Amino acid sequence: MWFKERKGVKVGFSYALDDDFYLSLTLDKFSSNDERWGMADFKIGNDSWAAFKRENLNFEDSYESDGREKGDYLRIITTHKAILTVDKRDMYIMAIEVATAIDGQIIEDDKETWLSIEEFKAKHADLLHLTYDEAVDISLEELEVMEAVDEPLWDELHKGWEEYIAIHGERVYDDEDE
Repeated sequence: MWFKERKGVKVGFSYALDDDFYLSLTLDKFSSNDERWGMADFKIGNDSWAAFKRENLNFEDSYESDGREKGDYLRIITTHKAILTVDKRDMYIMAIEVATAIDGQIIEDDKETWLSIEEFKAKHADLLHLTYDEAVDISLEELEVMEAVDEPLWDELHKGWEEYIAIHGERVYDDEDE
């Protein structure tokens, strides 16, 4: 829950006073109650972030966003371009729930083709009709062959950070800020 104020009193947390909406949802498979994930090998190479252990689904205006929408659109972004079936299923269900709540539309191709909720459901019916258990079974097989392909958005974000640091330098922390 998020409140700017509760019963006439401002909430004391700084993030609650922020007008920018931010939501990040994660299915952490390793700590889930499904014992099948306990045997899975999520690690890909030496990069601890290049893994399918969890997928963070973030809404537009989060710090990962490229900031193009500025609140006009609600965009869901993921860590990788290719994600496990269980994560894709969850993401589609979440997109439908959010679009339904705000009476919106859904897009998958960078604002080229807008789909109604019913059109989106029909397009992805095969995935949406899977049960969680079926999606996990498929995902466990995918783990054996799937490679983590980073979302290009992350490269753009990292390039922006590097450009900022080149211009402004690294942030200097006071002892109290550490």
